[in-house]
Amino acid sequence: MDDIARGIASATLTLQSVMLQALVHKGVLSREEALEIVDKCVELVRPTPAGEDAEDAEEVAEVAQECLEQVREGLAETAARQ
Repeated sequence: MDDIARGIASATLTLQSVMLQALVHKGVLSREEALEIVDKCVELVRPTPAGEDAEDAEEVAEVAQECLEQVREGLAETAARQ
């Protein structure tokens, strides 16, 4: 995965984090619902290698998981402060 793809993935998941936190703050979602969304996303990015792109797929999955774990931590920290 090149730096551009990594930056796009990071920006996208940061946006998801901010949006989920805002929805929780406004009462649209509960903290539990937001965490459930992140958990589902983590499950979906688990690597499922197939063919010659397996190494790239695994790297993408790792980056997405790292970012989503940070999203989850941010939501959990927000919950702890409230």
